[in-house]
Amino acid sequence: MKKGASLFLLFLVVLFAAHPASAAAVEEIHFGTSAVGGIYYQIGMPMCQVINKYLGAEYHATAETTIGSVENIRLLAQGKIQLGLTVPFMAANAVKGAKPFEEKIPLRTIMRTIPVCNLFVVMANSNIKSVSDLKGKRVNLGQPGGLDQNSLAILAAYGITIKDIKPSVQGVGAGVDALKDGKMDAVITTIPLINQLKATHDIRILWVEEPYIDKMLAVQPAYGKWHMPAGMIKDLNEPKWVPDFASALITTEKTKPEFVYKVTKVLVEHLNELREMFPEYKNLSKEMAAQALGAPLHDSSTRYFKEAGLLK
Repeated sequence: MKKGASLFLLFLVVLFAAHPASAAAVEEIHFGTSAVGGIYYQIGMPMCQVINKYLGAEYHATAETTIGSVENIRLLAQGKIQLGLTVPFMAANAVKGAKPFEEKIPLRTIMRTIPVCNLFVVMANSNIKSVSDLKGKRVNLGQPGGLDQNSLAILAAYGITIKDIKPSVQGVGAGVDALKDGKMDAVITTIPLINQLKATHDIRILWVEEPYIDKMLAVQPAYGKWHMPAGMIKDLNEPKWVPDFASALITTEKTKPEFVYKVTKVLVEHLNELREMFPEYKNLSKEMAAQALGAPLHDSSTRYFKEAGLLK
């Protein structure tokens, strides 16, 4: 019996010697996205899958559902997540310590992600024809901390404040359900949700005319203007200028340099796989990914982009 026990112990020693880091090698990475159905969840899930596919021996990324940009930034500052998605203007506010943040947060951009277009929609039989008609109406602005700010920026371009409407701050999915049930007059949406709605309901998009987009950019330079290609929305037969609230994958200044370098490299070099999982990635080029939005690029991301010839 003693000999058998000794042999078993020897076997265990050899096993752990052959795989010294097998139990500790994989580091858990928490990736802040948005509510399920929100655009950041749809952007972040494919990123996690690519990270796990190519860096799985070292890292395992999990997409965490959050209420969006502000929460992701705060969770990064608290060290509760290592990666997160945000609207660039919120990242800029965090770096400066501007509202809603009470102190400066040393955020860094890993890469820019896809253009993000949020638009209000109404049912086709509504008497609301334009954003300017939303005064006094029941309007869902989206979850607080990012999307609601995009909605308010659109309204502000038309001279409408939150006091001029009957606001709601439900998530986009819940907002769309409320519109279908007649509980909301207008709701903010994403491109994927617009296409889903069009498949089952007659709706009207409240397009933001180009002069009003320019007004938004004058107030907030972290926003952009995107010439959305024909076909992005069902029945859209020609390109259309839309506000680009953009999106960025962010971390903090203190995140391990080699981790940031590897994540940047693997995501940019496997854009084709991201596009297969979420078609809107076709609007993201490698050159666009190298843009710093809101927060400066992390040194390790800059290192990769320079090596790849995407930055000088």
